[in-house]
Formats: sequence, C-alpha cells, structure tokens
Amino acid sequence: MAGPGRTCPLAYRHQPEDLAGPPVFETTTLYVVGGLYGNTHALDAVRTRAAAETARTEIVFNGDFHYLDTDPELFTAIEEGVHAHHATLGNVEYALTADDDTLGCGCDYPDYVADPVVANSNLVLAQLRASAGLTDAVRARLAALPHHLTVTVGGYRVGIVHGDPESLAGWRLALEALDPPDEQARTETGFTGPATTSETVVDWCRRADITALCCTHTGLPYTQDHTADGARYLVANNGSAGLPNFTGRRIGVMTRLSADPHPPTDSLYGTALDGLRVDALPVRYDHDRWSEDFLRCWPAGSPGHDNYAARNDAGTWLTVDRAARGGVRCTRVP
Repeated sequence: MAGPGRTCPLAYRHQPEDLAGPPVFETTTLYVVGGLYGNTHALDAVRTRAAAETARTEIVFNGDFHYLDTDPELFTAIEEGVHAHHATLGNVEYALTADDDTLGCGCDYPDYVADPVVANSNLVLAQLRASAGLTDAVRARLAALPHHLTVTVGGYRVGIVHGDPESLAGWRLALEALDPPDEQARTETGFTGPATTSETVVDWCRRADITALCCTHTGLPYTQDHTADGARYLVANNGSAGLPNFTGRRIGVMTRLSADPHPPTDSLYGTALDGLRVDALPVRYDHDRWSEDFLRCWPAGSPGHDNYAARNDAGTWLTVDRAARGGVRCTRVP
C-alpha cells in the first residue's frame, strides 16, 4: 500500500553505521524528548524538570516537535524553544520542508494503520504547512537538522533517531512490532508484518557502536533490555512528550539517561545499564491550558480533533507496567 502518508522517500534512509561516528557532544545527564506535537506547555514542563537537575542537563528533541501547533504564536514558541537546545528531524519537520506533493504527513504509516487516520494526518500536515509561522527562514533551519545524533552520557555511547536505525520514519521499533510480542499491543493496533527480533536490535546497536538507542515516532512508550553474549543493549521509545501515553493518565513521557546511578524520584520505569541509568520520566504539562490550545486549533469535526481528541482526554490503552519490558522495572505509578 502506498500513497500520501504511507510513502517512504529515499531521503529517509540511513543505516546503523551512520551512528557509529564520533559523538556530537558529551554530558552526564541527557533528556531525549520526542513527539511534542506543538504542545508548548509540555515544552515548558521539560525545561522546568531539566532545571531541577543538580548537574547541567542537555536536551535533544528528536523530531515531531511541531504538528498540532497551527496557531502562529504556538508554532513560533515551539520553534524558538526547541532550537535553544539540540534537535533532530522528525517526519513532520521533513514534510514541512520537502517539495513533494506525494509525501503527505511523511509518517510512512504501515498497512495496519487505518486509512482515516492516515487521511486525517495528511490534512493536519497540510494545514500546518499553511501556517504563518512557517517562514522561509524556519524552513531552512528545519531542513538543516540532522536525521540522528550520537552522544556520550557518562562515557556510554547513545544513539538517537526518530523512527529506527534504518529509516527516519521507520516503525520497526514500535511496541507492537517487538519480540517477545505484547499480544494486547498487537490486538489494539491491528499489527501485521514481520516482528523485530532481539537479534535485530542487538545487530543494530553493534553496528552503530552504541549501548542505548533512543527513539519516538510510533506513539507508544516502552523501554526494553536486550542481551547477547553477555553484553546488554537498551532501547527507549518515549512515545509522545506532548500527548497522554497511558490509560487515564494525562502525562507525556520523555527519556532520561544519566551517569548518576540513583533512580530519579519521579521515574515511571527504568534500569541501570552498567554505569548508565535510563528512566522514563513523566512530562507533567498543564493539561487544561494545552486542551484550550488544542481545541482552538482543532475544533470538533476537524482532522486533528478526529485523530487526537480521545487520546488527549483519556490517554491510550497502555498501562505503565506494560511499558517496562525485558528486565526494565516499573518504579512508580504516575
């Protein structure tokens, strides 16, 4: 199946080896924040939480920081706030800069995602492209963003992508795609297609020369430990920082990596990978103010409302304990 929203342009392609080069920067604590979706209050919450760290904390926004922010003031606030830190391309940012009428939202949705969801996503992106906030200067700045980053946290190499190590908008690190299977995830999403084995993940990490791999894009958060020949590798998908991720919980999620071995007090789930601590943290944004912004941009009957209003109000089917996979421990309920 092909068409707008399901297209994977050649420019999306990369390889795990592309992550194997020198790190872009070093830090002792890192936040990886994917899927803000234009939620300025989530951006504020991320920066407030980072300021509470005892050591300097670097932030990487790994794509889809724009999306539902069609209001020019919201768009500008996201653009300025994100670029005060580190950022990589998401499919939304790529689609905002591409001269390709067949791309749609650029999500490269797999076949099991329903056609109305894809059609609405394309319409959301079309409206965002028409926003007054998307100036030529902004397009140029977005187009210059890298597809991925490799950084060092406490001496450990961490790879950061939007989708997966083979595609900017790849779905092979989606919760529903992983082995061992989460049968509820596969039922809820309608997953079809080849699963992503632990052997595949380990191979990616070895070829990239990384210990941890951070991603977003696919909407549902999890962290999973993979072991081969006595070596451990970790994948952390933060789901969405700007939308609720869990059933009945109005919080975003971001990934924290640190050389400090102590779990943060607000950790949802996490693990110690030798000397590297990896945790999922809640993004506790002002839900009421975000809902006002969302409904102003996307009133009832609009494509953004059709796709995201239910999630914005009630979250997803996922529970926190199901997001802690393969040796990762749930540390608290939000």
